[in-house]
Amino acid sequence: MVNGKEIIFEDVDEALKYVLQQEKVSLENDEYRQKPPFMVSTPCLFNYLFEPREMGREISTDSLDSPFSAYFNEAPNDEVFIMNRLLSGRYSLKPNLKNRHYLFRGESEFHSPCKPNLFRNSRQNYYIEEVTRVNEMLLLLLSHPLVQLLDLGVMLHGEKYRFEMNLYGLTQHYYNKSCLLDLTSNPQVAAFFATSMYDAKNDSYVPIVDENHENGILYYYDLDLQTDFKMGIMGMRSPLSTIGLQVFPRSGVQYGFLYAMKREDDFNNVDRLHAVRFKHKASASKKYNDFFHSGRDLFPDDILAKHWKNQDNKTLSDRTVLLNLLFNPSSTKEEIVRELLKRGYKIENYLPSFTEDEMDEYYDSIKAGFWESFCNKIYIPGDKGELKKELLDLPNNPEYKWAFKKGITHQINYRDGYLLRMYEACLV
Repeated sequence: MVNGKEIIFEDVDEALKYVLQQEKVSLENDEYRQKPPFMVSTPCLFNYLFEPREMGREISTDSLDSPFSAYFNEAPNDEVFIMNRLLSGRYSLKPNLKNRHYLFRGESEFHSPCKPNLFRNSRQNYYIEEVTRVNEMLLLLLSHPLVQLLDLGVMLHGEKYRFEMNLYGLTQHYYNKSCLLDLTSNPQVAAFFATSMYDAKNDSYVPIVDENHENGILYYYDLDLQTDFKMGIMGMRSPLSTIGLQVFPRSGVQYGFLYAMKREDDFNNVDRLHAVRFKHKASASKKYNDFFHSGRDLFPDDILAKHWKNQDNKTLSDRTVLLNLLFNPSSTKEEIVRELLKRGYKIENYLPSFTEDEMDEYYDSIKAGFWESFCNKIYIPGDKGELKKELLDLPNNPEYKWAFKKGITHQINYRDGYLLRMYEACLV
């Protein structure tokens, strides 16, 4: 339930000042954040959930073995992304939560109910078009060599490291609808969204200068180290997940997290969610709009954005139909095709992939330092420099050059991957 005070702050800065003061108090009063939790070396679900002192040996929370490294680490600043081990054994690149007790979301006005964009039409209960468009992008993303490499995993210092590619979460940063709501660990990002309106015609954001506009709202979600991001008893999974740093930049520059919702859910009723309201002030709106350059800093143009905007959005791959079928085994291929044709789509035989020009742009970005910039945003807990050095040097490793340099023939074994194995039938 939203627990914001009834007071309406004079502008977003006053609201943010109050929220950050509340966060400081919450950090000081949280006994779990004052002292790193006891950790054991045995990497099993039971230990991660209950951390019994009698099992295993104690290890540092600033360690790749620790599921708490995003909260307890020796990273130099809050802007880095923590290489954080998941229960699957893969690693996410999670925004640093060392000094965060809250995640934030800003909206320019209060909505009741508050829902992800997939569920905002209350009369809609069939989502085949939206789901199919997302699936088409999922296959497109999996055609990218760097996405493939990180999903397959890389050898660093004698061990294989696989990275979580939150591709479903990424799709909503690139013009698709999903059942996820965006949250951020960066309060200024939330303030931007709370004081701006999207201009679809120009694909940009404009500041709210009408001071009679309905009051804005800042949500702040109170993190619980013991339950968030985890799988609980009986397989119940936390609705909160990380998107963070990805191959494509938008989720990283937004320091993104995701909250999964069902059609009937209302974000306003989420446990541990609070909110404050504020009056729109033109000066504050312009300040945040200028700081993020009308949203261009948060939605940088890249080959994924260009590809998606330039494609024929009424043509779909037959592989996408197959992926729909994998997600909906109770349906038949004929039923899915018939429904899509009825809605004006064409189904053609191709594998979604980036154009040659788009891939040339990617390879040029590698030459211009993209990989170095990407790696330098990552903090590896417990690393003395060896892992980071090998990570930076991957483009020079003969085994991995195919992902960084044009024209190198390489045969992928899809079954060595995580997502690649899952979607192999749609990719070969």
